[in-house]
Amino acid sequence: MISPTSPIMRTSPSKGSLRFFHSVDHAENFPVASVLLPRDIRSKVMTIYGFARFADDLADEGSWTVGQRLAFLKELSNMLAGSDAGPWLKAAELADKANALCKDWRMQGLDQQANMTSEMQLMLAAFTWDARGFWPETAEQFDCYCRGSAASVGRMLLALHQIEGAACLQASDAICTALQRINMLQDCAIDAKRGRIYVPACELRAMGYQAEDWFRFCAAGQLPDPVRQWVRLSARAQSEQLRLNQHLAAALPLRLALELRAIIAAAASIARALSRSPDPVMDRPRIGKALRGTGAFRLLRDWIFGLSSDA
Repeated sequence: MISPTSPIMRTSPSKGSLRFFHSVDHAENFPVASVLLPRDIRSKVMTIYGFARFADDLADEGSWTVGQRLAFLKELSNMLAGSDAGPWLKAAELADKANALCKDWRMQGLDQQANMTSEMQLMLAAFTWDARGFWPETAEQFDCYCRGSAASVGRMLLALHQIEGAACLQASDAICTALQRINMLQDCAIDAKRGRIYVPACELRAMGYQAEDWFRFCAAGQLPDPVRQWVRLSARAQSEQLRLNQHLAAALPLRLALELRAIIAAAASIARALSRSPDPVMDRPRIGKALRGTGAFRLLRDWIFGLSSDA
C-alpha cells in the first residue's frame, strides 16, 4: 500500500541499504522491501518498485516534453505486454534500462501471476495523467486516478500473498486511496511546482478560487483560511477511512498485517499533523516532526491496537 511515511525498513534501490523513513525528496514514495515481508515476496516487491519508479520518473523527472513522456510511457506499456523497446526510449538512451526491468519482471514470474501485469498497466495509465498535468474536476475523478496510482499497489501485494475476495479488495482500495490523498495533502506545495493540483476543481471553485490562485498560494508559501480548513477536514476524513478499513489486517498473513498496520499508523500520524497544522504549505508535515513529544507513543499504540475513533 502506498504510504508517504511508513515506519518500516526500506531498501534504497540505488544503494541497496536498509533504512527506516523514506522522505519525499523524490517525487513520490513507494513501499519498498519491508523486512516484515517474506524474502521471496520482498524480491518481487523490489521488482515492482523498480518498474514503477522508472515509469514514474518518466512522467515526473528530467526536462522532457509532455509528448516525449507520453511516448515513453506508451512504449514501456507495450514492452510490458511483450513488445521490443520503441524508438522514443532508444533515442533517449532508456531502452537498456527498460529492457532490464521487463526482463526482471519476467524472471520474477510476475507476468504469470493473475492480474499483476494488468494492475501495472493501470498504474502506467495513471502516470500518463501525471505527465499531462493532472487536475481532477471532481472527487470521483480523483478516485479513478487513485485506482491506478494507489489501489493497484495494494492489489498487487494482495495477489503476491494469494489473497482474494471482494471484501479484501474493497478495503485495500479504500486504504490505498486514503494514503494517496494524505500524501497529496502533505505534498501540495511540491506538486504545485510541477504544475499539478490534486484539489478537485469543483471544490476549489466552491471556495472561490481558480487554478492560478492555487499556484499563487503555493508559490507564496501560505494558504488562505478556507483552503487551510479544507485541508484539515480532508485529512480527518482520510484518517477515518483508514480506521474504517483497518480490519483488512485481520485477513492477512501476520507479517503483511504488521506492515499494513505500521503504514496505517504512520499515515494517521501525518493526517493528525495536517489536521492541526496552521498551514501545511508553510510548514509541510513530516514523520519526524509528527513523532515528537507523545507522537511516537501514539504511533506505537496505533500500530499495536489499531486506530481509535479519535485518530
